[in-house]
Amino acid sequence: MRAQEFILENMDHSKDGQAVSELRAALLAHQDRLQQASNDQVYDIIDRIMTRIARSHSISGQKLHDMWVKRYKEIPDTWIMHQQLDELSFLGSPCTKDCSGHRAGYAWSQSRGGRVAQSPFSPSFNNGSQLYVDGK
Repeated sequence: MRAQEFILENMDHSKDGQAVSELRAALLAHQDRLQQASNDQVYDIIDRIMTRIARSHSISGQKLHDMWVKRYKEIPDTWIMHQQLDELSFLGSPCTKDCSGHRAGYAWSQSRGGRVAQSPFSPSFNNGSQLYVDGK
């Protein structure tokens, strides 16, 4: 007899929106790889990303999918294929070079539960951090 895995649904839905923001950031981080992959590979990559994020938020993959579609009006697979990387802005915030500071600050804040960066050396890092905190 095979053991089945059950995901206990989170009853506190106040932070569910963070799961969608996290998924968006993960898709953008893998954008180049996804846009060069076959359809089957895209599905597998996104499924792994969504499963990890859903588990970390104690929600089902289907709930994360439904929340995504409600916000973006299309499935993640289609959404990421339509995204054009604009090297002069990151989530609407202007960048001076390649937006690497914004991306790093966003990831830093995401990995620290929404903490705001206060780097005296990189305003773009701070801007990326603030974008995560603002739920972009």
